[in-house]
Amino acid sequence: MKLAFVIQRYGLEVSGGAELHCRWLAERLSRRHHVEVFATRALDYLEWRNHYPEGTEVVGGIPVHRHTVRRTRNARKFASLSTICFHETHSRKEEEAWVRENGPYSPALVRAVARSRDRFDRFLFYCYRYYQSYHGIPAVPDKALLVPTAEEDPAIQLTVFKELFRAPRGIVYLTPEEQALVQGASGNQAVPSVVIGSGLDLPPADGSVDFAARYGLTRPFILYVGRIDKNKGCVTLFAYFRKFVEETGADVDLVLAGSAVIPIPDHSRIRYVGRISEEEKVAALRQCRLLVMPSPYESLSIVTLEAWKLGAPVLANARCQVLMGQCLRSDGGLFYHGYAEFAEGLQLLLDRPQLAASLGRQGQSWVDNECAWETVESRVEDLLARTG
Repeated sequence: MKLAFVIQRYGLEVSGGAELHCRWLAERLSRRHHVEVFATRALDYLEWRNHYPEGTEVVGGIPVHRHTVRRTRNARKFASLSTICFHETHSRKEEEAWVRENGPYSPALVRAVARSRDRFDRFLFYCYRYYQSYHGIPAVPDKALLVPTAEEDPAIQLTVFKELFRAPRGIVYLTPEEQALVQGASGNQAVPSVVIGSGLDLPPADGSVDFAARYGLTRPFILYVGRIDKNKGCVTLFAYFRKFVEETGADVDLVLAGSAVIPIPDHSRIRYVGRISEEEKVAALRQCRLLVMPSPYESLSIVTLEAWKLGAPVLANARCQVLMGQCLRSDGGLFYHGYAEFAEGLQLLLDRPQLAASLGRQGQSWVDNECAWETVESRVEDLLARTG
């Protein structure tokens, strides 16, 4: 088959979870299908500024067609529209304005998809909330598969998206919780769908990379990997960790790895190491006492799967149904509601290393069974066949 992936941004430098999942899946499916990608020229997700050259570039053996973002996101206007659409009585016109302002605003990308409808058998649109999916799916509805990457945030309840969830030929969900969320919001149970999870593409462990030594870490540490952002629960994590250290005197550091978009507290036990390589991430996950996942919004946590792949236990925010579901299905971690449970779970995992190791092994066994690429690909192939 000829498959087109349509996504807001695409490239080796792009670190977002949905974008990484898209690239991994596109590369895997390209082994048996003809695959191309349609994206914008943006690299950042806040303003969508054009970064890559316009035109076609081959990335990982796949042609990537990049199109210009006509205007950047206006943060003040977007915030105002979000308040109106999420918390006040509003019109359909205002919801459509929210989609435009959310961006990336690239009519050229949508036109390119429409012009290419006869060249491809299926178009896989990533991320329901962005401009290219909202306007691109109606251009090729009989060939469109949507990968929503939906989270429990207010956008899921907008009327325009409830309609969008019923429009494509099929839907690819990443977790059972995401499927239940979207179906509950839109009543789209009649649309053929599949839950695929994700395979993993971690580099092999490199014994020459000593993460703790490289970054001068002398204490045991718990690890956070990802965007350091309020929406990822990091502000609450900072407060919880500082309170935990003050109350318990525990000899442990919190190590943060990733791009920071909020200030990081000046605290002797909070260590920020910036963005790290994949090899360093593997070493960090092998050396940490546990991975902490404070995010209240996830459609799938790849780094959680990676932690389990390497035998590390996880402490996750139970406010996120996806994270709690991953912990329950894998028996690979603990989850918390509020500070008291965070502190109790963290103390338990620090004080009982045998329990922590057991959780890590259980998570590892589950990932080995559920996240093999052959399993993920077969689920996608099944949906392609059912929507043929």
